[in-house]
Amino acid sequence: MARFRVAGLALALFLPLAGPAPAPARTPSYVDVADLVVASPVIVQAFVERSRRLSGRLAPDVPPGEVRHLVEARLVTVLKAPGLLPDKAAWSWQGPKGREAGRGQEVLVFLRPAEGQGAGGRVHYRLASREAQFPADPAMLEDVRAILKDLAAHGGVAPAVAAVRAGFHVPGTIEGESESQFFLELASARPLTLVVRRRPGEAPQVLAATGDFIDAEAQPVARRTLLWRALACDLPRDPPGPVAGDAGLERDWQVLLADLGPCDRSGRPGAQPARPDSTTPTAPASG
Repeated sequence: MARFRVAGLALALFLPLAGPAPAPARTPSYVDVADLVVASPVIVQAFVERSRRLSGRLAPDVPPGEVRHLVEARLVTVLKAPGLLPDKAAWSWQGPKGREAGRGQEVLVFLRPAEGQGAGGRVHYRLASREAQFPADPAMLEDVRAILKDLAAHGGVAPAVAAVRAGFHVPGTIEGESESQFFLELASARPLTLVVRRRPGEAPQVLAATGDFIDAEAQPVARRTLLWRALACDLPRDPPGPVAGDAGLERDWQVLLADLGPCDRSGRPGAQPARPDSTTPTAPASG
């Protein structure tokens, strides 16, 4: 049996998952994809060779109007895995009657270990969420690769905001000039400073710095990155406790949020992390 070699050296085997996976009805957003990438130990591109509808006896919990299939596929590309993978995969797929489970098509699948082990100590896998199988769209594959590269640059741990610790606002020496700084703590315990800088006749500038020298290291937050995902999705809409009550900080907090833009998480493909408290750390955003 052929096997795929990836980073890490542990043997993993796909077996049918214990749970339904409806076909996604929409194209996932960047944040949806990032949530799945972060949450899934295994991500593969596979060609669906066979799809068998499971009977009511084998799938008694399927609601009316839906069907469950056992999908059998051949791996094409391993994008993320903890070790060696066999060349065959199988999982359950659930969707509306009349919709195919991808037979004869290449799909992109996000998986995580299921509880327990099969015969011979083989590891079970299940779909990472109720929407974790997608057509192998080139644009989505490109997003997954970019997110994996970004994740590696962060040491394999996606940034997540744990708390807003403090902030201060300083008026400038001339009218229309000022600077606000917001001091955040990431779930990794690393600090992050967000800066809103105003200059006369210019639009406010929003910057982020992770080091001690804010002026030299502060840079705009690039969209469609894991840092942007953390800030756009984790920061509270209303000024948190350490910021509330200062008119300059409250005004620049809204400028900061507007510059980041809305979090485009749909809430369906991946698990949505809780928002951070203003003073106490929360668990990392794991998708």
